Amino acid sequence: MKRNSIKKFLLILLGLLAIYWLYKSFAGPESFDYILSHKYKLFLLIPAHIPTLYFDSISWKILMKKNYLGTLWCVIITWISQTAGKVMPTGMVTGEFVRVYLSIKKGMKISEASSTVMGDLALASFSLVIISIISLTIIFFTHESFYLFKGNSIYLTSSIITLVMGSIFFCIIIRRRFLKKILKNFKYFSEFKINKKLTHTLIKFDFELYKLSFRIKTVILALLIRLLGWIGGAFEIYVFFLIIGVKVDIFDVIIIESFAGVMRAVAFFIPAGLGVQEFAFIVVGNFVGLSSPVAFAAAIGRRIREVLIGIPAIITWYILFNRDSKIN
Repeated sequence: MKRNSIKKFLLILLGLLAIYWLYKSFAGPESFDYILSHKYKLFLLIPAHIPTLYFDSISWKILMKKNYLGTLWCVIITWISQTAGKVMPTGMVTGEFVRVYLSIKKGMKISEASSTVMGDLALASFSLVIISIISLTIIFFTHESFYLFKGNSIYLTSSIITLVMGSIFFCIIIRRRFLKKILKNFKYFSEFKINKKLTHTLIKFDFELYKLSFRIKTVILALLIRLLGWIGGAFEIYVFFLIIGVKVDIFDVIIIESFAGVMRAVAFFIPAGLGVQEFAFIVVGNFVGLSSPVAFAAAIGRRIREVLIGIPAIITWYILFNRDSKIN
């Protein structure tokens, strides 16, 4: 336990040091000037986040076989889980566990909650792969100075390749039902015994995920909705640039959102993507013609939005689910 805590602390410290380095190296004070000059308009980032949150929630709801949760509860749970993934030391993984946990508290079966959350997480990765490949293609053919494996672009290209390979590997695991095979053979190769109830739950989860992979129409619809969620994230960045008075093309913000998402997804083990997200904004921002101070300001703006959205989410989590615990 102590070893894990030290590891998490070091990752957070490393992320904060990376942000400080970016601040000192890429005109951080100038970036803050952009923000401080328009600080009273930053609350516009709250309504700008609504489309992303809505589409992410609907994508998950579509995967549910039964109407376990209403749209409002899907939105609330997604909102809380996304915040948990940013404020918890274990990062995005914690957020998904929170989504499963809160879904179960609202009446979903363990296997259904875990399989739909895992399926939605996979679709988030697939949709990110699609939009990032489109973005990479646009940059490759519109920027003569862009090379796939040269300079800072190597971080983007390698991140996309990693995400593509991870997505393919995940599909193979689901279709081949590797989890079931591992659990089945575990008792023959290990001295430890797994609780029968836990084994049954895991096998059921594996089967639900397997069945979900054959609901092609449902999966495609959810995938399209997830793509809209990424475009919604780009819209947030666009709104931020409007706030600070910087003119950008809509395709530029889609490129920034997709590549920042890819690099953050690959570095999921770093809490809240500290340093990674900021670096991605600067690198991609430079590719689309933004100065480093403006790109870094956008990265800070994203962090400000996370705080503005996150604090009410934590309060909502405490009020709604703590109350349910007391009643039960």
